[in-house]
Amino acid sequence: MAETDAHAWPSPSRRGLLLGAGGGVAGLVCGAAAGPARAAGTAGAGEAHGTPGTPGNGGEDGNAHGGSARSGGPTGAGFAPCASYWYPDSLPAGTPAPGVVWRSLKDWAPEADPDLAHNTASVPLAERFAPVPANTTARSGRARIASLVSFAGTAGNPAQGSPTADYYALTHWAYLDELVFWGGSAGEGLVLAPNAPVTDAAHRNGVPVLGTVFLPPVAYGGDLRWTRDLVQQDPSGRFPIAEKLAQVAAAYGFDGWFVNAETDGGDSELAGRMRSFLRALRAAGAARRLRITWYDSLTSAGRVAWQGALNDLNQEFYEDRSGRVSDGFFVDFRWTPDTLAQSARRADRIGRGRYELWAGVDVEAKGWDTEVRWDAIVPRDREHVVGYGLYRPEWTRNHLTDRSPGAFQAADDLFWTGASLDPARPDPDPGTAADPGAAADPGAGPGAGWRAPATVVADRSTVTALPFACAFNTGHGLRWYEAGRVRAERPWNHLGLQDRLPGRRWVVNTAGTRPAVSLDFADAWRGGAGRACSSRGR
Repeated sequence: MAETDAHAWPSPSRRGLLLGAGGGVAGLVCGAAAGPARAAGTAGAGEAHGTPGTPGNGGEDGNAHGGSARSGGPTGAGFAPCASYWYPDSLPAGTPAPGVVWRSLKDWAPEADPDLAHNTASVPLAERFAPVPANTTARSGRARIASLVSFAGTAGNPAQGSPTADYYALTHWAYLDELVFWGGSAGEGLVLAPNAPVTDAAHRNGVPVLGTVFLPPVAYGGDLRWTRDLVQQDPSGRFPIAEKLAQVAAAYGFDGWFVNAETDGGDSELAGRMRSFLRALRAAGAARRLRITWYDSLTSAGRVAWQGALNDLNQEFYEDRSGRVSDGFFVDFRWTPDTLAQSARRADRIGRGRYELWAGVDVEAKGWDTEVRWDAIVPRDREHVVGYGLYRPEWTRNHLTDRSPGAFQAADDLFWTGASLDPARPDPDPGTAADPGAAADPGAGPGAGWRAPATVVADRSTVTALPFACAFNTGHGLRWYEAGRVRAERPWNHLGLQDRLPGRRWVVNTAGTRPAVSLDFADAWRGGAGRACSSRGR
């Protein structure tokens, strides 16, 4: 199909990073790029790269790494730039693992960043609107959805795609309000900035992207010194790391930071400085409307105590007597129906929207079979209580034995749309019992108890004018097509090259048998995928 969407195709230089002169996909591997790295300090290493509040949950997807290594990262030919990561100031003792470079954010400057051009997004955040919902259960202006995604290990996120189709190439942007580029580890770096392809794809669909500031638990290598580094003040009272974080977001073109402080051992004075740091970060990024989401971990006493609620012990990191401190609040997974209801009432009482609260839903291990008390968050028979945050929805890729792009996209469609695969014809509700997710019938097929996002929130779109067309390029594929012909016979991924796809997949209006509709990675017009229709309908 001819392309008429002016926002769907980045500059040719981005394509050139994937396609070699001979028509093959570039074979660079993400590794350590050249650049200044300060001498190591005196902290221990190790990593917690799992669920916030329940560290160490990394699985076989390479998101749990051991302690400090003995050698530095590779440089030179064969290695491509990665997404940037840093420690706030001081570095661990010893030497980094292969492929890792330890850097201090305090030392960072855009003019000295060798990877700045590769990591800078090129697509501004698009405006979007909410059309009439596709079904009667999806609601506009109510619960919102955030997504915390680990696209790769902290030090292993390619800056400009890579030569594999095995990648979490999400396409259901229409249901998201915020994407967190999740990462950070004691052994690699605690601050992770999003890569440009993810930011570009999200922005094309109107979704803001946040980097991560992760201060891990002591048991997993965390050091309270790094918390103090983060909130340090100079002699004039300024917060230099807050200013660096705002500067990074502005230089790279993303939208804010998810701040997760889980290193215990502090006191009320340190907690007060953390709150002042958040205020300084908001002020430093005010010109660009920088967003901050705070994770429910640290309390006003300076101790880590996950509340599963917005309450007196943690409200000051969200809203204090002087006003807004952070823009969103991620409620730890320990929530109950009562604590969410109380949190919603508190948000209303202090003049903040209850849908700025994200109730954590951890889908890393079980995906659509996760036991979720949906009616505590998004009941069908009354107002939604709060929004929710999906932790590690890339399960739709990670759990598969067949990690081909077609198998992944089929699983991802099921996760976001439901078993009907048609947001205009949602699945029957799993029920309104106290814990409907737990009552899923294992014989009914995967996702039988899953309240898919398409049945909860109204989709949003950035397509505001006609004509609109897309080639159904998902940003990954087994080969590269141009004008219907294969140009490169090697697999690839680059989300920055993803088209704006129709948000309502797959709505089919027919008086006859509904055809089966899917993405087709065996043939395409441009990019890596096309659309397939089969008369073997549902």
